[in-house]
Formats: sequence, C-alpha cells, structure tokens
Amino acid sequence: MKKYWLTFLILSLIVNISGQQSKNADQLIKEAYEKLKQQDYPGSIKDFNKALRISPGLAEAYRGRAEAKYCIAQYDEAMKDINRSIDAKKDMADAYLIRGQINSATKHYDEALSDYSHALELKSDLYEANSQKALTYYQMNREKEAFDLINKVLEKYSTVVEYYYARGILYTYKQKFEKALNDFNKCLELDPDYNSYNVYLARGSSYLSLQEYKSATDDFTKAINLAPNNAVGYSNRAHVSYEEGNYQEAINDYTKSVELGSDNASTYYNLGMAYYKLNDIKNACERFHKASSMGNSNARKMIVVACVEGK
Repeated sequence: MKKYWLTFLILSLIVNISGQQSKNADQLIKEAYEKLKQQDYPGSIKDFNKALRISPGLAEAYRGRAEAKYCIAQYDEAMKDINRSIDAKKDMADAYLIRGQINSATKHYDEALSDYSHALELKSDLYEANSQKALTYYQMNREKEAFDLINKVLEKYSTVVEYYYARGILYTYKQKFEKALNDFNKCLELDPDYNSYNVYLARGSSYLSLQEYKSATDDFTKAINLAPNNAVGYSNRAHVSYEEGNYQEAINDYTKSVELGSDNASTYYNLGMAYYKLNDIKNACERFHKASSMGNSNARKMIVVACVEGK
C-alpha cells in the first residue's frame, strides 16, 4: 500500500508540474505575441525562447519567433524557426504566409509564391497571402499580374482593408502617390486600427513625396506614438524636418533612430548632413566617416568636401 501511494504521489506531481509548465508556456506565448504586435521584437523573442524552454516543439512559439526575427531581418534564423513550426504543425496557414515573406525578402520569389498559394489552400480568407502574392509579382517585374490580382480580389472583397493597403504600396512603387493616398485613406476609413502603424508610415511617405510636409509630419508622429520603440518613424520624420530646413529637429529624430537600432549607413549620412547644415563640422564628419565605413558613397564625397578641406 505504501508503495502504491508513493507511486500515486509521484504521478500527481508530474501531472501538476506538466500542467503548470503548459500554462506558463501559453502565457509566455500570449505575452510574446503582444510584444510582437507592439513591435518590441527583442522582447517577444525572449518570451518565445522562454516558452520553448518550458515546452520544446511548440509550433506557435516557433511561428511567432520566426515572425519577430523576420521583422528584424534575421532571415536565416527566421527560416529555421518557420520550418520547425511547419514540421510541428503542417496545417497552420499563417506559418506558410510567414515563410513566403521570408522567401520574398531573400529573393526566392518562386518559393514565396508557392508558400502564399499553399496558405490560401489551407485558409481561403487569409487576405494577407493574396496581398503578399501581388507584391511578390511586382518584385519579380510582373507588374500587370500584381495589379490584376489585387484588383480582382478587390472586386470580390471591396471592404477588405488589407487589399487597399497592398494596392497603395503598389502605387507607391510606381510613384503614383495620389492614387496611393486614396488607398491609404480608404484603409483608415474602413478600419482605423488596421495595421495603423504601417498605414501611417506609408501615407506619410506619400505626403512626403508630394512635398506636403505638414501632413507627412503628422502621419509620422502618429506612427511614432503607436510604436515609440521603432526607429523607422523617427528617421522618416527627421527627413521631413531636414527638407523643411529644421535641421536641429532632424538631428534629434535621426539620433533617436540610431539609439533605437537604426544602424545603417544612410541614417548616419543623413545625420551628418543635418549637422553640416548647422556648420557643426566636427559632428558632421564623425557621422560621414561612420557612414563611409559602412559603404555609403555619398558620405565619402562629403568627407572630401567637408572634412579634408575643413581641417
């Protein structure tokens, strides 16, 4: 009898621990996806890591971590994770959507199209798969197919905000900014909360291209308020300030962008130009040298113009 009760106690403990781990993993995944939504990609990756340590092999955790890594351009690692997700759960449509986006980002366009088609086979109303498919056609220089697809689905689903956003991006690629604005405005009219960060960024870029600077600044500011830890909004708003001659404001935003991880040559070059416009040659040259070391040819030219002659 004593042996029986000891065995029963051990089994009970195992069941309780397993249940607690599952609960903890589910909670961590939920928190990770919330951070992903807020574009806190490092934070979401940490939570997905914790969940996988508790319950290895969870398809949702691998899928989410793949998306987070894709968003910060860690494409090789993202592909490993999304393949793990698909291996663990082969009927998860949005996993194929993510893999398609990774393939598209790495210019494996045929594989991307295959992934989007498979995602739609699993879930016919996965609207983003059609949108991404259209954008991939455009990247493949199949412009007519891109517009034909997005216009066809819009005829059938005239209230799907995702399709207006995708067509707005296509019009942006073609530099038809007025048409792009119409589609981005339609997005906000149909659903003000849909993908609002990216919609405001895209619409702000259209306004910027049309030199409607106040509207551009307003949209970039809205994007920043929605995702204050994302560098892109700050660098875009900085560009508007620079175009308007507000160089100190441009410096403030470019600097914030760098602090948030915008470690690319163009940001340092633009920051250098803002300092240069204020005749702060020391700070300008520091940024030009940084941008030059990262391969920016314009920065090299500015080093000759400003830094060598300025010594």
